[in-house]
Amino acid sequence: MAQFDQIVLFYNQLINMADEVHELINKELYDLVMDKLSYHDRVFIQIKMAKKCAKLTEEEQKEIDKLEDILREKEKENIELMQVNMAIVKKELNKIKIKDKVKKAYGQVSPQEGQGSIIDVDDSYRPENSQA
Repeated sequence: MAQFDQIVLFYNQLINMADEVHELINKELYDLVMDKLSYHDRVFIQIKMAKKCAKLTEEEQKEIDKLEDILREKEKENIELMQVNMAIVKKELNKIKIKDKVKKAYGQVSPQEGQGSIIDVDDSYRPENSQA
């Protein structure tokens, strides 16, 4: 296989991977996204090594540049989608934090609870000789 064909194959793998990552992000399968991205890095290193050794014609380089533009656009879309999802998650976490603060402030049993309050005091505790 020619060096150019190998580079094109690698770029096509990355483009397909970017599509898969997009679908995984939409399904909120972030662990699988991370697995794909680690494989993505390995393929990207292979591309760099292949491009270093390759002697491409001007026409071949233009085709590679087109593939890079396609890949760049897809990865940019994935990054934007992740940023939107992160903002949604942050918003939901803030709601949970607020609810937790409210529960802590108003729902917690105080150590003095059960001891009564000054309003609930009845006169039965007073000695019989004292009169108020």
